[in-house]
Amino acid sequence: MKIMVIDDEPIVPQALRALIPWEEHGFTWLPPADNGDEALELIERDKPDLLLLDCRMPGKTGLELLQEIHARELPVKSIILSGHDEFTYAQQALKLGALDYLLKPPDLDQLLNVVLSIQQQWKDEQKLKSQLKDHLPLIRFRFLTSLLEGACFNDDLFVEKTEFLHIPLRIGPVYLAIIELDEDPDFPKNYSYEDQQLMNFAVMNIAEETLAAWPDKFLICPEHNRFILQANVTPSQKAQFREDLCRLVSNLREALHYMVMIGVSVQGMSLNTEGKHLYQSARTALEYKYYTGQNQVVFVEDLEWENTVSPNQKFPASTPVDEALQLALKVGNPDQLTRWLEDFIQHLKSRDYPVQVTKSIALQHMVAAADSLMGMHPKLALDELLPAGQITMFFETSTLEQLVEEMRRYLDVLLRRTLDFRKVGKNAIVEKTKRFIEDNFREYVTLETAAQAVYLSPVYLSFLFKQVQGINLSDYLTEIRLAEARRLLAETSLKTYEVALRSGYQDEKYFCRLFKKRTGLTPTEYRNRQN
Repeated sequence: MKIMVIDDEPIVPQALRALIPWEEHGFTWLPPADNGDEALELIERDKPDLLLLDCRMPGKTGLELLQEIHARELPVKSIILSGHDEFTYAQQALKLGALDYLLKPPDLDQLLNVVLSIQQQWKDEQKLKSQLKDHLPLIRFRFLTSLLEGACFNDDLFVEKTEFLHIPLRIGPVYLAIIELDEDPDFPKNYSYEDQQLMNFAVMNIAEETLAAWPDKFLICPEHNRFILQANVTPSQKAQFREDLCRLVSNLREALHYMVMIGVSVQGMSLNTEGKHLYQSARTALEYKYYTGQNQVVFVEDLEWENTVSPNQKFPASTPVDEALQLALKVGNPDQLTRWLEDFIQHLKSRDYPVQVTKSIALQHMVAAADSLMGMHPKLALDELLPAGQITMFFETSTLEQLVEEMRRYLDVLLRRTLDFRKVGKNAIVEKTKRFIEDNFREYVTLETAAQAVYLSPVYLSFLFKQVQGINLSDYLTEIRLAEARRLLAETSLKTYEVALRSGYQDEKYFCRLFKKRTGLTPTEYRNRQN
């Protein structure tokens, strides 16, 4: 803690410096000042944490100096040393922020106790500031996400919180934009967690540079490859804001080789009361990537159906994809698929969605249906299962009935493809999996590595293997490994740990326990019995 004495009598700082071992108590002694004007210069230069100042000095008095410090909002604590035992002076000093008022000459023990008490208070404050600095990004994130989830604050509280958290947003017209990055198939990426964090940092930097003309903005990253931008933009600035967002798409595309989509909300009057509505609005705009294509900026306000929506009508949030749809396709149950489609039609009819929103929700579910097949057969690509022409057919339907019929036809195609895969491929896939295990059982083999080898999802391979073989894949792997172990024990003189390693087990103790559990004998007992 840095301490400075301000007194027009040189004997005061000289005596205090000589009589108290400041360094032993953790203080740094700064050059003193003998008047208020000089003190201000030294305070600005040396940045003391504690002042011991005389109440009456030539020129600027101690009280006037405190007034100036208070006006400049300088983070410094103070103790008044005065030769005048006047209540009015003490009262004014304390009102201006002084922590104590001591009479000259001060009792040294009393003075030391006072400054040590202030030092402890200062240390506690520094610790809290450090903790706040460390946790500031998380606190900012939670505050802003609470607005997107529906929290509302009055104007004064919103201003207080944003100023405290150093968030450059203000009351007034605002846009909320969701920036979503998808992998470009021409530039496949296999990022580690650390790589992804660096990528997020790069996106933030590019956005900050591209949108430098908008000081009242803030960007957060709530999930992998999705960012939320909040920016104060007046109606007259909309065209420039759109242009800068388009430049952001181009810059991200060029620098990071991602497909980029930005969905922009309606213009709100203030984020502190409309956060959730703006977020849902931006999500609705983002859904239009399924027919506008990637690398676009879509404002909800520009969509054709927007002009037909009642001003009081809320934008629909993205409809959660019903798991029954995906399950019906994975199981290959046509009756279950028909029931899902009938329920979905009733859902659409019960909502007063604009036509394009209805189509967008329907397309969202068809994409999920295609994803369910891709989950079982990773070699399939979305553009193969759901080509652009099929998407166009969904959006060219003119009635709900036409849309439903197109959905029915498309789901039938997916269902037939699922059943064909199952009929033709399941035995071949299992045999290929068995060969992979028999060729690689000495190495690190798991359900995941086996699934990668046959281009299936682990969950679907596990289901298929059990259906065809009648046992779990892990049990089959164990059988192969123990068969090899029994052969080695019977035909070679290898030590037990060598048998374990050549059978695919790195841990000899685990191998011995498993061997006895499956055969009823220890490896040594088994070898002796064979011999």
